[in-house]
Amino acid sequence: MEDVQKKGMSKGCLIGLIVAGVLLVIIIIAGITCYIYKDDLAKMGLVTIINGVKTEITAHPVEGVDTVQFNALADVFITKFNESELDYEKYAAVFPQLQAMMSDKKVDAEEVEALKEMMVNYFPELEQYLPVQELPDMLFPEDTLTTE
Repeated sequence: MEDVQKKGMSKGCLIGLIVAGVLLVIIIIAGITCYIYKDDLAKMGLVTIINGVKTEITAHPVEGVDTVQFNALADVFITKFNESELDYEKYAAVFPQLQAMMSDKKVDAEEVEALKEMMVNYFPELEQYLPVQELPDMLFPEDTLTTE
């Protein structure tokens, strides 16, 4: 009998190369898409986290947190954030803090206050949405106000 030499590569190898090529093309397309829409993706991430905090506070009220006031501040922040250009320096400082806050799946009063402070630091004009802080009694003791 004659030895017949095979020409070309096996079917398994060809299928493997085709699958690898398709995966490479998908990864390249995904990378380009993420690069093009990086601002929108970043904004979506921050808005999703803030909306998650709003939902958590509404579902499970936290003692010492005014839910209505926080929701109003968050809504105004989200609107301004979506309408403005993304400030990468501020965003880079904010996002890790938000991720840490959401990692424990429970929102407490300290985290809400930190989130309020973050929103006001990002947009200082939102300070008007914070509640007016009362001055502590230690600043004006009653006995110093009376004259003898």
